Order: sequence, then C-alpha cells, then structure tokens
Amino acid sequence: MPVGDHRRGTHDRGRHGHDHAATKATSKPRRPSSSASNRKTSVASQRDVVKSAKSAEQDRQVTKSPDELELRSLTNDSLATKEEELVYPNGQIDTNNDTKTEESGHTSPEPEMKEEKSAEKWAEKSTDEYNIRSFNDNILEFTEIFDNDKFRTVDSAYPVEDLISVVNSVSTAIDEFKEQTLASQSKLEGLREKMKEVKEAIHHNIAKNAVQLPDDEVGVEERELTEKLTRLNAEVAKANADLSEALRLSAETESTAVRAQLAAERAKEEAKRIEEELELKSKVEAKRKVEHQKKMEALQKQKEEEDRMELEARKQKEIEWKRKEMNSGEKGPVWEKWPTHEINIVSDAHEIGVGCMVRGNPSKFDQSQLELQVVDQMQCRIAYETQEELVSCVLTLTNKANDQQQFEEPIFVAVPFQLSRSSASSREPFIKAEINGEWKEIPSREVTFENFKDVKFAQAEIKGQTTLAVMTRYKRDYVTLSKRPAKIVSSYDHRVTLTLQKDTFNTKELFRMQVQPVDSATINDMQTRRRECKGLLTSSPIIHADWETNSFAKPITVTLPCPPNPAKARKLAQIRKMKEEKMKHPVKAQVIDYEKEARKEEQKKKAQQQKEAQMTEEDKVTTKWYMGEYGHNDDDENDLLHFLSMSHTGKWTFHPEINVQQVKLDLLQFTLTQPFERFIVLRTRTNIAEENTPPIASAIFEFLSKRFAQVIVKQRSDDPFDCLINVVPVSKTQKVLKRLHESGYDDGPDPSSIVNINEGDVIEVSFRGNITNSKEKTLRLRYNSNLKSEIAFYASEVDQYLQKNFNVFRGVVQLERCYVIKPDRKLKRSPSVVDESSVQSAQDTKKELLCEISINIPKYHIEPAYMPVAAPVTIITTTDPVDDGLIRDLARDMGDEWKKVAHSLNVSRARIQAILRNVQVSDRSEEDARYEMLLNWLKKMPKSTDKVAVLSNALIKGGRADLAEDVRSKWRHFQSTHGVKAC
Repeated sequence: MPVGDHRRGTHDRGRHGHDHAATKATSKPRRPSSSASNRKTSVASQRDVVKSAKSAEQDRQVTKSPDELELRSLTNDSLATKEEELVYPNGQIDTNNDTKTEESGHTSPEPEMKEEKSAEKWAEKSTDEYNIRSFNDNILEFTEIFDNDKFRTVDSAYPVEDLISVVNSVSTAIDEFKEQTLASQSKLEGLREKMKEVKEAIHHNIAKNAVQLPDDEVGVEERELTEKLTRLNAEVAKANADLSEALRLSAETESTAVRAQLAAERAKEEAKRIEEELELKSKVEAKRKVEHQKKMEALQKQKEEEDRMELEARKQKEIEWKRKEMNSGEKGPVWEKWPTHEINIVSDAHEIGVGCMVRGNPSKFDQSQLELQVVDQMQCRIAYETQEELVSCVLTLTNKANDQQQFEEPIFVAVPFQLSRSSASSREPFIKAEINGEWKEIPSREVTFENFKDVKFAQAEIKGQTTLAVMTRYKRDYVTLSKRPAKIVSSYDHRVTLTLQKDTFNTKELFRMQVQPVDSATINDMQTRRRECKGLLTSSPIIHADWETNSFAKPITVTLPCPPNPAKARKLAQIRKMKEEKMKHPVKAQVIDYEKEARKEEQKKKAQQQKEAQMTEEDKVTTKWYMGEYGHNDDDENDLLHFLSMSHTGKWTFHPEINVQQVKLDLLQFTLTQPFERFIVLRTRTNIAEENTPPIASAIFEFLSKRFAQVIVKQRSDDPFDCLINVVPVSKTQKVLKRLHESGYDDGPDPSSIVNINEGDVIEVSFRGNITNSKEKTLRLRYNSNLKSEIAFYASEVDQYLQKNFNVFRGVVQLERCYVIKPDRKLKRSPSVVDESSVQSAQDTKKELLCEISINIPKYHIEPAYMPVAAPVTIITTTDPVDDGLIRDLARDMGDEWKKVAHSLNVSRARIQAILRNVQVSDRSEEDARYEMLLNWLKKMPKSTDKVAVLSNALIKGGRADLAEDVRSKWRHFQSTHGVKAC
C-alpha cells in the first residue's frame, strides 16, 4: 500500500470531516466488506426500533403528566444515545451528546436530525482510506506473484531487484495493517466499555423511574420498558456478536499478517541468500576463469618448454647417435697428445691403486689444483636404472684454487672400474655425473693406459666440479635409419640381426637396440624354482628396442639365436663324438661281396613285409602322449616356439600371428610388422599351452633383474667382539671367506641361505636377543655386485645378568632390505588438461626381512675357575723299567706324533682335549702334555700287563721305532741287572 494512504489514515479527528469532504469526490470507491454490510443492516433495524418507540411516546405525550414527560424524555435521550453509539461501525463512541444531554437536562433535537447526524458520522468514518478487503486482495496478489516461476527458478538471470521491490511492498502493507489493527482493537475495547456504561445507566434509570410511577401505570410502563429492554438487549447481543466476529476477523487478519510477515522475512532472507550465492558464484566463476587462464598459460608454457626440450633432446640424440655410430670417435683426438696425470687416493673402499687419470691442456691445467675424494654411497643417492650396476667408487672432483664451479678449460678424467671377463662380453661401461642434484649419463668411452694394463678406465670430459661414478649396462647399438635398405647387427652377438627393406621408414629413424642374454644357468634355475617353468627348454635373449615410429611400411626380418632342444643337442653331440673317434681310429677297408649283400637286403625286405602283414590296424597306429611323466621325457626331440612381447605396463603377451622358423640348429627367424619394445622367443615342450607362456616370460624377466647373495658374519679369532658383515654374490662366497680367514676373521656362524636382492638396495642391520652394537648407531650399507659391501661393528651384551644358564651371550643379527616404492602416474587423456596426479608425490620406503643369523660372544665379566692341583703320583715298580724317568725321557723326545701314540695306547680323545686345555690354562709346555698323557696311560695299566711290549708297539705305530728300541734296550738292561727271566 502506498505511503500516502498510510499518512491519510492517521490524521487527527478535527480535520476528519473536512478532509473527507475534500477527498470524497476524487477517491475511488472501494468494495464494502461483508462485515460492513452486516453492520449497516443492524443499524437500520435499530433505527426502525427507535423510530417506533419515539412515535409511541409522542402519541402518549398528550395525556401524560409532566413527570411522565420528563421520564420519557430521559428514556428517549438514552435511546438516542444508544442509537448514536450503534451507528459507528469502527467501534468509536461519541460521548459529546451524552454529556450535553446530562448537563442541559432535556432531550436532543428531533429524531430526524439525529438520524442525519448519525448518517454524517457514518459517512465521515466510512472513508476509502483503508479497507480490509483490499488488504486481503493485496495479500492474494502478492501470493500469486511469489507463485510465478520467475521467482521460483534460481539461475544467473534471477530478478533480484524485482524481488527486493515486492518484499518492500509486502513489508509496507503489513506495517500499515498492524497499525490499523491495533487502532481498531483499541476502539472496539472503548466501544465495549461505553456500551456497558450505557447498559448500567439504562438499568439504573429504569429502576429509578419505576419507583416513581403510579400503581395504575406500572404495569403498562413496565411492560413497555421490559419490551424496550428486551429489544435493547437483543440489539446489544447482536452488537456483541458483531463485535466478536470483528475481533475474530481481526485475529485472523493479524495471524494472516504475521504469516505474511514471516513469509516476507523468509522471502527477504531467501533473496539475500540468493544474492549472496549469486555473488559467491560470480566470484568463484571469476576465480575459476582466472585459474583456468593461468593453467592454460602454464600449460602453454609447459608445452612450449617441452617442445623446446624435445627439440634440444632430439639434436643431442642425433649428435650422440653419430658419436655412437662412429664408435671410436675421431681418429686423432687432441687429448691423446696431452700429458697424463695420476691422482691417487687412500680409502678402504677403493681397492684399485690409482684414483683417476687426468688430462688437461698443458698451458692452462695445473694438477695441484685438483682434489679427489671418495664419497660414501650412503651419503649420495645414485639413481639405478634397470639392469645397471655400479663398478667403481663414487668420486668427488673439486678445484682447490678457487670456489668456482667451472674450470677454466674442460679436462678429461679417466676413472678406473672393476668388471669381470664374463660380464665384459655383454656389458659396457659409462659414467654418471651429478648435475644440478640429478644423476645423468655423460658422454664417455673406455680407454687404457700403458702403466695400468690390467685396469680398465672410463673417460669423460669434465667442465667443472662434480661427482662421478662408473656404471655398466648391457651393450647398446645406435643406428640412424633412412629409406635405404639396411642390416643391423648386434655388437654383443652377430647372430642378432634386423634386415630392413627399402622404404621401410619414410623419415629418418633413430633406432637403439639392446640385447639381454638368457644363459643356460638361468633356465636350469627357473626349471627347478618355478613350477610353471617345468616345460621350458631354452630361450632366446631378450631384445630391448627403442623405436620412434609406431608402424612399419614394410615388414622387418629378425634373426635370433636360441639353443636347440637338449635332446637333439645331445644326439648331435654324440654323433659328432662318434665321427671324431672314427677319424682318430679309422677302420680298414674290407672287400664287399655285393651279391651277398643284395641277397641279405632281399631277405630283410621279405621279413619286414611278413611282419607288417601280421600287424593289425591298431598296432600300426602309434600314438604318443605328452602328458604327465611323458611330457618331461628328456629324450623327446619335439618342441614348440612362442613369440612374446612386453608392453610398457610390464605385461607379456603371446602373438600367434608371428610365425617363428628355425633356419639353423641354434638360429631362429621371423618377421615383425609392428614395433615392440621388448620381445623374446621361448622353446617349450609340446604339452605347454599358448596361454601358459606369458607367466614363463614374466618369471624369466623378473629372475634376471634380481641378484642372489649370501650374508657372511665373522668374528676375529683373538677378539670375538670385533665383527664384520659382508653381503656378497653367491659366486664370490668362498673367495670372501678365504679373504676374511687370512685377515683373522675366522670365528662366527656359517653364511646365511641365499637371498634375493636388487642392485643398489640399502640393507639395514638390527639386533635381537642379548647382543647389540656397542655404538648406538644404525648400521646401513648398500649392496653392489661388483664392489665390497661390508660393514664392521663391535658387539656387546644388552644385560650381563641375562642368560645365566649359558656360558656365552647369545643374540641374533637381522638384515632388512630397504627399498623405495615409486608412485604410479596416471596418463594424460588430453593435452589441454593439466594432470595434477602426474606430479611426483612423496616416495614410500618399505622394509623386507632378508635373513637372521645367530651370533655368540663370551662372558668376559665371569672370572675363570682356578686350575685344580693334581695330586702327586709316585710310580713304584720292581718288575719292569717303565718308571717316571722313562716316561719323562719319552715325553721329551716325542713330537707331534704323540697323539697317534695316545690313540694306540687307548687314551680317549676327550682326555687328550682336557690335557691340552689344562696345559693352556696353566701356561705349561707341550712336553708336559705328553708326560700327562703317558702318566694317564700308566695309571690305568694293571700290574700284570707287559707294559714294555704295549708301549713299544704304540711307539712303532706312531712312527717312532727308535724310541721303541730304546725302551727294549732298557728292558734288557733291567733284566741283566735284576736277574729277571723272560717269560
């Protein structure tokens, strides 16, 4: 509702009639409500009642006395007052006329003038400034507005301004209704009070006048007054009913207004929330657009950087390819004419005599400016790729002259490395350097020096201070292919070839090939270790090919070596051996009777025909089963060839469309129509199904990537607390044990069982039981197949009061393999979207128990028991010369053969060990041990035994016949002097 209407509805009463008269002609008539029509009907009926009452009073006025006329005037005045009170529909009571009537004491003007005045008052109060019906209609209109889909559907084009305008209109209408409702309620309460006062005044006047009436007129007047009172009560009841209805309507209207206000507040809050959501959405959308723009810009920069790096890598790759293809490089390099400087280092980890060889420009290079140090492998994290091995110490080259990272001119550094002859045939060395915190391969070559012919060196060009290490990998072949036909031959095995036809590639192709051998020892281990490899016979090497193209214009012919079937190989070896023996021992030529030989052949044919005629059809069909035990028959020369390839995910797949042919005994040939990163050919028994070959290839590839080693824990013989831990390959176990024995580390447990470990894995040592490391330090070492993987520690007990039942302290040495799990990276589906998961996350480190080895150390805190003092032994004899003097002479003259003599004299081995232990504890000589042995024997011999004969025979068996002859000579001398006769 407009604000002006609200102001007009609250003007004062003095100007009410004037304003109404001024605005009545211009204001638009409104539809009256139902309550207003009811009020008009009740007022009309009241007017009729009042008029009839007045006409009756006028008829009786002629015959009545002045007292009666005064009573009637009072009654008429009260009735007029009641009529005036009833004509106001808004509940207001005009008490001015009542006051004037009471003051003047006579009646009002004529009834017609009162009716006109009442009509004027009703007209004055019935202005069109405010109407409840119009308010309800406005509420319905607002409800219909909010039912519109324009306000229900919330989107980016939501009419927020219209919603705010409608909510403000609703709030204004509700506030105006509240004011009108409160005013109406107060006026109704005043009306109720006035009507109550009028009713009491009428009852009082009637009672008062009734006392003064004569007896003859009491009945008629009383009946008239009773009738009037009844009618007035009816009218009052009806007015009360209208008042109650008005109050009910007011309450309903107020509740409707409250609900409308709540709805308006909710709508206002909803509009505010929608506005905030739209604002937040717009901010988020703007932020998202900015971030998307930044991501697109970053992606564009990244793409440009990748393209630039790819182009640069392509150029570097072409340069590297050309250098690799040239193999030996330039014919006369400049550095060969430069003088060679030798730099030595002193380190336990470096077993080679020289640290490195350096060449530099004589005019600008100074050897004294360089400093070489050996770096612990645990302090640097060298990146190990697949099948790479470290073959040298990690060396740091620094410039002592100044702190500049770059040298004045590049120098050539040759680092020595260790590589066995068997590995040198299939592996090649290269140098890795730490560049900007990352280990990368740098161009290098293998060189030799005259002063160190037995040592191999890897040389690289160094431009500044860096950290170097020599590593090996399987030999690689770098070839640049074009449209011309070509034949690629492997540098490892000339039997591995790839034959290309003309126009196989439309553009220049940079091809790299690497051959990973699979030896017979690997096949034997796979057959014994893995159940799925029981049917595996032989295998070709694994070919690693790096292609740039995704398809071939023409097929490529590939030849691979593959050992033959063992049964066929044994048969051929036997035939070759027979030929060699036949050549060594030729048989003399014999005269052949051709007629006789022809008759024998005819007889053999007839016998064969008769035998075939006797055979049935079932006997002619020879069925050979390759199942169960027959499938593992070593004499079966039949086999199958399977071609398999491995994808970038590490899954092996069998390709039945590739037909592998055996062109020679140990040579296979097939054609490739598409590039494969890795492929292999397996030779299996005929009972192996095609779907079972991928697990075999996967097992071989996994087996070749592992290293089999043993853990050796040894203690020094003179100091059992000084211990060494070595992790060595299985093939080097005996060699390391011999080296440790020569170094004094002879005691300790036996080597552990064979464990699987990878190259470069970190091994962590821990202790369990009553033994620990004396230094509170975690022992860690890195495993390398070609270098020494050794660590020392000094053992001590955890608690000296534990393990009282043992004479030593016992414990366990635990070795755990620590390895890093690389997180999986999801492939990018579209280059326009930044893959956040491709960002390298934190790597997880896990531990795996390798083995446990028991170890003992002596209890040093317990004092040894004192050596028991033996009771003195006195030898008294008169029948033979075996006495204390003879025993001492024999102990003095005998040597190491005394143990054999003791064995012949039936002295137990345990007693001999006890004698030796007692001698060592009491710091006596070995002569005393021999004396105690003879004395122990003599104490056990009965008196009747011929001691001379027993002792002589034992000495003869021990290889001392001379001492036996001395014993007999003394016996003969004893006989002659004592007159003893021989038995």
